Amino acid sequence: MKFALLACDPDTLELAREVSRAPDHTLVWACQLGEWEQAVRAAAPGLVVAEHWEHLLGGTVADVVIVSRADDEEQRAEQLRKLAQAGAAMIVSHPVVDSMLVCYELDMIRQESRAGMVPYVPARWHPVWLRLSRLVAEGATGPLGVIEQVVVERISPERGRREVLREFVRDIELALPFCGRLNNASAMTAAGVRSAADAINYGTLSVQMASLSKVLVRWSVATAEPARGRFTLIGTRGSATLVVPHMGAWRLDVNSEGRTASEDFEEAPLAAIALPSLLRGLQLVGATAGNPEVDSPATVPDWLDACHTMELADAVQHSLERGRAIELHYEAPSEHATFKGLMSGIGCLLLIVGLLVLVVATTAVNAGVPLADYWPQILLGVLVVFLLLQLLRLVFPSQSS
Repeated sequence: MKFALLACDPDTLELAREVSRAPDHTLVWACQLGEWEQAVRAAAPGLVVAEHWEHLLGGTVADVVIVSRADDEEQRAEQLRKLAQAGAAMIVSHPVVDSMLVCYELDMIRQESRAGMVPYVPARWHPVWLRLSRLVAEGATGPLGVIEQVVVERISPERGRREVLREFVRDIELALPFCGRLNNASAMTAAGVRSAADAINYGTLSVQMASLSKVLVRWSVATAEPARGRFTLIGTRGSATLVVPHMGAWRLDVNSEGRTASEDFEEAPLAAIALPSLLRGLQLVGATAGNPEVDSPATVPDWLDACHTMELADAVQHSLERGRAIELHYEAPSEHATFKGLMSGIGCLLLIVGLLVLVVATTAVNAGVPLADYWPQILLGVLVVFLLLQLLRLVFPSQSS
């Protein structure tokens, strides 16, 4: 299978190296590599580095396009739109852009064009998550019991808005399998609520969320410590704490009924583990492909889930600016829903305009303005046209329940 690389970041570089090592895959094309060009060329000696990314739109360059993050988010968003419209199969570094609206727009486009898009967060393929999934699956009789809280502490050397929210999105992607869909978010910082987003101190961000399955989730930028991150699952019978270091083995401590058991998980080739699952998410390989020792339902990527985590990040910003909890409903946008929203807005506008026309036209009739007597017929004609526009909803294909 032929792969193309659009730009590069640390995550996609490792994935590109794995593609080059795999016997059945080849990295054949790349563009906009910048400072990463030397490293990518070293991984794939026969690589073609092009100047114009538009060659990807023809669908003949590669079977799969690996899309990386970029500083120019507007350009990257436009590239993703055109690739999705062209029906390209894409593995996308998540979050590739910081805009929730762009992510949902891409979801609408891919549904229409049947393009394949899967988000890529390397850490989700670490074998430790399969171990945690098995502990949680034991339920009330297991060592953890029923999960009630998920607590995530993240050490981030960069504490700007963009960097902190990216870490938040990636951590929530990892936590979702253990807490279910989150529908409420409340955020705060040490500096309190500010009127301008740029004035918010994201370096002390703390977020509290609730899920539909009644699990409380807390995420925060932790104080400096040796670990890069800490995930704690608290249940009715015990707790499990996963310590993620900067380098080296991940450690899982399970505390149940007064006893603590520790396990070390050595560094795993995450890109090698992820690649079969990513292709399975794109429906380019069979369901049996992959490594059953590390694959689990939690590792199957889905672009709509990526949209939901971006919506959570957006809710965090709104919560900070408004000083209150934000409810999330996850209403997937569609052409039909957009049409109904547009018609509702036009209908409200016509009601307001109709009242104004009544006042202005009556005054004009009394003043003897020519043709002013025909205002009822004109208004009726506009309303009839508006009602006929409602028939356009029949153009949209019906969706199964």
